[in-house]
Order: sequence, then C-alpha cells, then structure tokens
Amino acid sequence: MTDSVPAQTSVPDWLMTYCRQLAEVHYSRKLNRMYIHMLQCFLANSPWEANPPFPWRVARIHRTTGLSKNGADAGWVPMNMVLPLELINQVKLTIEMINANKSDDGRERVLSVRTFLYTVICWWVTFVFPYSGPGVLA
Repeated sequence: MTDSVPAQTSVPDWLMTYCRQLAEVHYSRKLNRMYIHMLQCFLANSPWEANPPFPWRVARIHRTTGLSKNGADAGWVPMNMVLPLELINQVKLTIEMINANKSDDGRERVLSVRTFLYTVICWWVTFVFPYSGPGVLA
C-alpha cells in the first residue's frame, strides 16, 4: 500500500463545486483521483516554463468558523487532498528547484505547497477542463 499524506489549499467556493462536478463526471466521484491526475499532468507539462509562463496564483485564507476574521475570505473554502507520499515529494522537489531560480524581475521566489496546489487547480480549469461559469479566478 502506498503511503499518503494530507495537503491543503484554499479555493473559491464556486471552484470547489466545479471540481466536485468534474470528479463526478470524469473520475467516478473520486476527487482525490482527480487531484492526483491533475498534479501529475501539471508536473509533466511544466506550465511555469511555458512562453509565456502560467502565473503562480496565491490562494486566499479560507474561513474556518462561521465568523470571518483575521483577513479570512468568506467566499473561500479549504480543498483537502490526500496525496501519495511519492507525489508530494515530487511536488516539494519541484518547488525547491523553482525557488532556487530567481524570478524574471530578479527577486527571490518563495513558492509554497499551498500556492503550488492552487495554481495547479487554476491551470486545470483554464486548460484541461475550461470553466465558463460566473466565477472569476483570482
């Protein structure tokens, strides 16, 4: 059996609904199966190296209780993933390599797993299963 580890990011609530719909239709209702495939495709395609590169997207802080405080965004929800240890290690190694290279403007890059995962989801709903609903990706 493969070891799995939890990973989390935040997404707008409409995007979580859309991901559930995609999993329902394309992945036999298995969100984690879709998350794994999504990450594998993102890593294989390396859209951060494209010309122009797909931009990194920073997830907002999701609300954890009924009250919104500490800058948490009421329109965002947690996206919890359970990923194979090997895959999350590959993600972390990729992040280390990306962070080792300075950005185009010469600044140091500090990419996190949370930002990486949110960017993967944005890429997925932009290029693989384009979203055409009322929500807007930030």
